Amino acid sequence: MSMLEIKNVHKSFFTYTKPRLQAGIFHRPGARKVTSELQVLRGVDLTVEKGDVVAILGPSGSGKTTLLRCLNFLETADAGQLTFDGETFDLAKASRADIARLRKKTAFVFQSYNLFRNKTALQNVTEGLIIARKMPKEQADAVGMKMLEKVGLADRADYYPRQLSGGQQQRVAIARALASDPEIIYFDEPTSALDPELTGEVLAVMRQLAEEGMTMLVVTHEMGFARNVSSKTVFMENGVVVEQAPSHEFFANPKEERTREFLRKIAHTE
Repeated sequence: MSMLEIKNVHKSFFTYTKPRLQAGIFHRPGARKVTSELQVLRGVDLTVEKGDVVAILGPSGSGKTTLLRCLNFLETADAGQLTFDGETFDLAKASRADIARLRKKTAFVFQSYNLFRNKTALQNVTEGLIIARKMPKEQADAVGMKMLEKVGLADRADYYPRQLSGGQQQRVAIARALASDPEIIYFDEPTSALDPELTGEVLAVMRQLAEEGMTMLVVTHEMGFARNVSSKTVFMENGVVVEQAPSHEFFANPKEERTREFLRKIAHTE
């Protein structure tokens, strides 16, 4: 049985305008009119097995980040099913209790770190444990230090984000994700905000997690990571999955012409 399976996920964003007031025409208060619809996800299906590292590739605007955000309910999908550890949820209608239960099994690493600027590295890692999970502070601190050590930042526990490099901040964010002992971690372009020289330290941590069997779903533009670390690669464009395959097959023998074109363009820019 798969750890995570998603079926027929759809998501659109709408632009609204308020109607103009005209003499003799009544508009109810707050009435708005849809002026445009942007379909971002158009029926996405995906399966993730336990221990998989799935890399999601695609050009900007292909729906990659929106997909991750829908899976963790940071956005509400318009339609679609999510099955996690055998339990199925309606992505458009999941209850708050369902969402809370699912989030206890998952973690999310953002492109822009999303650290609390007024808290130390250790406090950033332990905040969720203490506030959301009601873990005693002493126990949370022990878990936090263990996770900071895991990402190579035990000696920066008392540093604030402004005292850390971008790579170090992202490693704190990974430590925070690990502290909740998730079954899967979603990574949204974890290196895109970093200078090239800092990218390697974050990818090294992710490679280590992959070797340890952590299940990960990674939106990335790092072709080396997708090719050499991920077990499966997915190519998205215009809100659909164009192609997906085991990574060695995906890069050695892509079946779709659009995939081959994308990989050729990426190869010329590397």
